[in-house]
This record gives sequence, C-alpha cells and structure tokens, in this order.
Amino acid sequence: MKKQDLVSIIIPTYNRELYYISRAVKSIQQQTYKHYEIIIVDDNTDTSTYSLQIKKYCKSNGILYLKTDGKQGANVARNIGAFNSHGTYLAFLDDDDLWIKNKLEIQLAYFRKSEIGMVYSNGYIISNSSRKLYTCPQNFVTNGNIYKLLLYNYIGPTVTALIRRDCFFHVGMFDETLPAKQDYDLWIRIVKNYQVIGINRPLFIYTRHQSNQITKNYNSLLDGYIQIYKKYYGQLQNDFIYNFFFYLKVSFIYKKKENILNLFVSSLQVPLNNYHTLHRGHIPVKFFLSRQLIYCEFFDKLHPNV
Repeated sequence: MKKQDLVSIIIPTYNRELYYISRAVKSIQQQTYKHYEIIIVDDNTDTSTYSLQIKKYCKSNGILYLKTDGKQGANVARNIGAFNSHGTYLAFLDDDDLWIKNKLEIQLAYFRKSEIGMVYSNGYIISNSSRKLYTCPQNFVTNGNIYKLLLYNYIGPTVTALIRRDCFFHVGMFDETLPAKQDYDLWIRIVKNYQVIGINRPLFIYTRHQSNQITKNYNSLLDGYIQIYKKYYGQLQNDFIYNFFFYLKVSFIYKKKENILNLFVSSLQVPLNNYHTLHRGHIPVKFFLSRQLIYCEFFDKLHPNV
C-alpha cells in the first residue's frame, strides 16, 4: 500500500432521513486516514423529497452525488458508485451505519501483498435496545476459508469490508440479479480468488432496525442461497465437501420453515455412499448459524441404514 492511496467510500441511500446520512458521513470525516473520496448514490425516486435534500447536502460538503433511476436496490447503487469511483480501494458504508475513527488506517496497513483482495473486521451491532459484538472474539475467523464461508457468512455485512479495486472488478462486482445475500455471494467469489484478512477488532457499527425485514424473510433468504448454489453448480459438482457444505447451509435456513429433513434429503444430489467413502466413521460437523453454535451429526440420524 502506498501512503497516499485513494479510498473511494460509497454510500447507497434510499428513503433515509438526512440526519442518518450526515451521521454516516461524519464518521468518515473523523477517520484518521484522510485521503478518500465520498460518493453518495441516491436510489430514491425523482419525486422523493429526500433527493433534493441529499443533493443539496452533497454539494455543500464536496461529496460526489449520483442518482439511479429509483428503487433499483442497494447493490445496483453500490455498483454505480464503484464504476464512478477513482480509488485504489473501495469501501461501502450504508446510510445508517458508522465507522470507528481508525478503521481505514488499520485496514490499509494489511494490504502489503498484491494477493490480498480484501480486509474485513469485527464490529458492533446496535438496535433500539442493545449493543453487542457482531462476532464473538473466540469465533472470529481471521483468514479466507471457503468451507467455513459456505457454512455461514463469517465476514459480515458490506460495512466491514475494504476491497482492492482490481479485485472487486475482477470477481464481477455485486450480482444485481440475486434477491438476497448479494454481499455473501461477493465474499465467496473474493475468497475463492484472493487472500483475505480478518481483523478481530470492532471497527464498524452496524444498525439493525426493527423494520428491516430482509433478514427475517426466510423465503427470500432461501431463494438467494439456492440461486447462489445454481450459480456455482458447475464448480460444486466436482467437490463433494464444497457441495455438501452448501446444502447443509441451505438446509438450516430451511429449518427456519420447520422442514429441514424434506429439503435436505430431496435436494442432496451427491451419492450418499460418497460420505462413507470420504469420511469414514461418525463425524460431527460443527458450524455457526445466527450466532448459535449447532452440532449436526449428519447422515447417521438422517440415514441410519446407510
């Protein structure tokens, strides 16, 4: 990393009061690393009262203002911002989230090798009634592990990541066709192609709203995971462990709909005897989902006669 590498910080916004946007911007302006540009991408409709306020705010604060056609989605807005950016590194900050003041300085110090595509960190989740660490320190993953990533998104939301520009465009940016988990999909592609580093320090503050329904909508989540699976099926089918882990992830999302066995048994497309060929004996798979540690003794319970 060169001392004066430019960081492009992209803030997508939709239907958000200016108070929250200015608060997010202030957390950027308070960064100890000062060589950055701020890009706000307005996803409101042309008739929205928010747009006039945001445009005026950007002009008075030297912020690049960009406009989508309205209601295109946060990941379309993020991609538009990236296309119009100039930085060596890209960072994404949602309009209601915050950064700890030394986030950029700490993360940039880890980009010493060209093979490193992304650096992420731990952080805080805040809601109306609580503030807690996003990931318990003992469960934090500090490097790229594709199999763990298939079990759960240990990297976290977009607010955590600082991404090398060439890495972001090389892996294909955010997939705008996915109904959910676009950030998770991007992390998978980055981890498959680049080294990543995780810093077990809280460097961001992620706001969880009671009205935010996407993480509670298991139909959208399930559809998102299934589409991601189909997207990578050509690669998955030649790697039994990769294939199995991803089905395990989808199955436990489906468990939220109280029907894990039906999905798990009907969707598993690899021969069951491959399990005993590759993994003889009684092996528990330990994994983390929704911040609860679950142990699943697979196949022995689902298929006791195999």
